[in-house]
Amino acid sequence: MSDIKNKPNGDLIEGHDYDGIQELDHPLPRWWLNLFYGTIIFSIIYVGYYEFYDTTPVSKKLEATMIKIENEKAKFDQESLKATAEINVDDILKDPKALALGAESYQQVCAACHAAKGEGLVGPNLTDKYWIHSKGDFQGILSAILKGFPDKGMPPWETIVPKERHAPLAAYVMSLQGSNPANPKAPQGELVN
Repeated sequence: MSDIKNKPNGDLIEGHDYDGIQELDHPLPRWWLNLFYGTIIFSIIYVGYYEFYDTTPVSKKLEATMIKIENEKAKFDQESLKATAEINVDDILKDPKALALGAESYQQVCAACHAAKGEGLVGPNLTDKYWIHSKGDFQGILSAILKGFPDKGMPPWETIVPKERHAPLAAYVMSLQGSNPANPKAPQGELVN
């Protein structure tokens, strides 16, 4: 042990001897220094490019991207509207299997807020003729289910509820209108005939 102490592998720093331990001045490894200097050079090039070479402001790039997103969204909404316009709601309302599928989906995702029979808990009553966001028609209900109202606490269910269950779920919600369950929540929204 004393042999190692007497033969240090670096330059001894004078006055740095604590409890018999001598501090040595070892240089940093060459790979570490090269990496450090490389990051400095990279940062100079990076800042130079984004501050001086690329003259398009970031706000303009963001604006162009947002316009592209809005166009894609509008295109998707039109295709979705076209697809839902072809659905015959009366056929779904007459089909017990489709209504059972809608009821199952309702119990899984809607009952927590709208109650088991649609009488309303945190969410509004779905059995009366008062509607907040639509007119109680199939398109309005389907749109509410798919897009939701995040600012009101209703998440969009489009990606959570399987696509083949969207129409049966909306039809089932329509079938709840006028069912008069016990202890309904007070009407909210506008009266729709």
